[in-house]
Amino acid sequence: LRDGNTGLINAEISVHTGTEGGNITVECSFYLSGGRKIFCKEGCEGKDILVETTGDRAQSGRYSIEYIEGTFPLSSTLLYVSITKLTKSDSGRYRCILDRWIKDSSEEFEIRVTDVLITYKPNWTLRPFSTSVPSASTLKTTQTPAAATAVRLILVVMIIVSSAAVLIFCRKRASKPKEPPSESEYANVTKLNRVSEEIREEDRHSRAPPVEISTLSTAASSQKKV
Repeated sequence: LRDGNTGLINAEISVHTGTEGGNITVECSFYLSGGRKIFCKEGCEGKDILVETTGDRAQSGRYSIEYIEGTFPLSSTLLYVSITKLTKSDSGRYRCILDRWIKDSSEEFEIRVTDVLITYKPNWTLRPFSTSVPSASTLKTTQTPAAATAVRLILVVMIIVSSAAVLIFCRKRASKPKEPPSESEYANVTKLNRVSEEIREEDRHSRAPPVEISTLSTAASSQKKV
């Protein structure tokens, strides 16, 4: 057996397994050589004969034969039979036959075709995690034109909105009329005026006019002289 797996059925028929779409080659061993080589299926009659030749090699479609003659009793005669592009219908029993003028020799075996096992292999590899922070120049070079345009547009919109808000606030503040002084301010001014007047009144009463004192003292001295 060159391809596939081999098993035994009741110690006589070997089982060879192949996958659908693949190829398989089975080795048949004989003690004596032969003239006509046959590779056939099931009953080995009519269309069941896949390859038949008197030479050392032959092929018919997906089926082929390769013959290697041995020297009895030193080495065996080998007959390799092959099937390419296996299908599920290729499953079954086959036979290798060496046709001799005395007696034919044959070897029977079974081929089983199984489904293809599909395995998925990821085509990506893990990269080591980098703890370094990319620089501004790196970020700038990795930005796409579309991303840079979007960032610029957002900045322009933010500037326009901020300017409009500041302009509206200034206009409202300039157009707002000045409010008259509140009642509390009037009350404070009135209270201060009253306190000032009281202080002045007390100061006026506490001081005697100097002219009157001088007059009274002059009159008293005149009376004493008389």
